[in-house]
Amino acid sequence: MELDDLKVKWAQYDAKLEKSIRLNTRLLRESRLTRVDAALRPLSRWIVLETLLNVPAVLLLGSFLGDHIGEPRFAVPAALLLACAIAILNAGIRQWVALRALDYGAPILVVQKRLAALRVSRIRTTKWVLLLSPLLWAPLLIVGIQGLVGVDPYAFLDAKWLAANVLFGLVVLVVMLWISRRYLDRGKQSPGLQRLLDSIAGRSLASATGHLDEIARFEQEL
Repeated sequence: MELDDLKVKWAQYDAKLEKSIRLNTRLLRESRLTRVDAALRPLSRWIVLETLLNVPAVLLLGSFLGDHIGEPRFAVPAALLLACAIAILNAGIRQWVALRALDYGAPILVVQKRLAALRVSRIRTTKWVLLLSPLLWAPLLIVGIQGLVGVDPYAFLDAKWLAANVLFGLVVLVVMLWISRRYLDRGKQSPGLQRLLDSIAGRSLASATGHLDEIARFEQEL
């Protein structure tokens, strides 16, 4: 076999090898992306459930506020609760839209960035819910008693007790904000903190991100 024939054979082998690598890459990508989609389905259903549960809360608080718009002692706590409920509802809708808008045909880096943004959104929403819960306890009690029982809570709730609860909520909010800003950034390298944040964002989101990381590592090795 002459040298020119050997060159032709080697070129043919190289072409077949390259074709095989491309095929294996495509198959791996499709397989992992299928797992990504499957992992994100429970998260999508959970976000829809959260959103649907928040809709009645917004409607009820809006109705209560409308009924007591001329009574600041009821209107102010109701407005605070309504603002929080709307913010949570908006966050849920935006997260669901972000999931639905995922394009698995896009570069892996783009998909990774969008899932990372979704993870941050869920963690941030949960953080603010936890931070504001102590502060919103008193408004929730006032609106709940008046709205559900029809009894004026100010008739038997001591003003000092209400003020103490509000003050306690503000103190907790300030302390927790300080802790989150001081330690969350430091804890980015902490496996324990990362596991906690993954739990907050959703395990299915962490699983989907792991599958994307496998695809990215494989493509970098080629």
